[in-house]
Amino acid sequence: MKRKTVFFLLKLAFGLGLLLYLVLVIARPREILAVIGAASLPLLLLAFALHAFGFLISARRWKLILDQQQAGFTFAQLLRSLLVGSFFNLFLPTRFGGDVVRVSDTRRMEAGVTGSLAVVVYERMSGIVALLAFALLASLLKISFIREMPLLYVSLLVSLGGIFLLLLAWKKIPPGFLAGLPCRRPWLRRLLDRLDAFHRIILDFIRQRALSRRVFFWALLLQFNVVLHYFLIGQALGLERIPLLDYFFAIPIMLFVLSFPVSINGLGVRDLFLVKLFTYYAYPAQFALAFSLLDLAFNVALGIIGGLVYIFRKR
Repeated sequence: MKRKTVFFLLKLAFGLGLLLYLVLVIARPREILAVIGAASLPLLLLAFALHAFGFLISARRWKLILDQQQAGFTFAQLLRSLLVGSFFNLFLPTRFGGDVVRVSDTRRMEAGVTGSLAVVVYERMSGIVALLAFALLASLLKISFIREMPLLYVSLLVSLGGIFLLLLAWKKIPPGFLAGLPCRRPWLRRLLDRLDAFHRIILDFIRQRALSRRVFFWALLLQFNVVLHYFLIGQALGLERIPLLDYFFAIPIMLFVLSFPVSINGLGVRDLFLVKLFTYYAYPAQFALAFSLLDLAFNVALGIIGGLVYIFRKR
């Protein structure tokens, strides 16, 4: 059995086992279904609509960056690629798994796969910075969060600090530095040349302040839409004790945690995080698991649409 298959099965077993433990031991399936059954259908439909609307925002931000490279992709092409990526996200370890599809779909640009990858990485980093900025601001406005969950606050500061240091180091490395390193092995020479090209492209993006401002605006709009989507799920389930401001702290942290490849598509990890979070507001586990399962259902629904797009675009 291949190593990748073994790791996939281990992550699937871990996530599924954790989810089953939460559903069967910490809560009860009947209680979870009762919470979902009492949810407001209009609010759930609105939450799903916002989730889908986020794909339009993402496509607009992605196209904005690609246009700087004169890649020539249409909005519709990028939207289809995002939907297909959501389908593959259902089976890949992180929320970024579908980005492999996006890189492949735009590799025909002049800079090739290296340029396509640089565009996606730059776009993703803008989203992560926007998420963490929301979380930091919300945490400062909600001092009780810092007292009750200091570990999350420390991890937030460390993450922001790490991104700042990475950005600083990226700007300090001069263009051509990697390509100029002495190397005798041909395969390593090719790798260094590609890394240098990757560095140059992202450095060019960073230096274009007007572009960075526009990209960050769309990133903020997208993350606001994401938080509002989750807030509506909470409102549909009657979670009145959780104010909107708290979602701006908790949801970015949850999404950041889910970026680590410890399970398939955050299976089990998302549920455990929400169970711990909802305990702070004195909500039992069945509310957290109902919240998580509805979020998963929305992702699966859009993933199925993406799967159909993938099937028919191949014909």
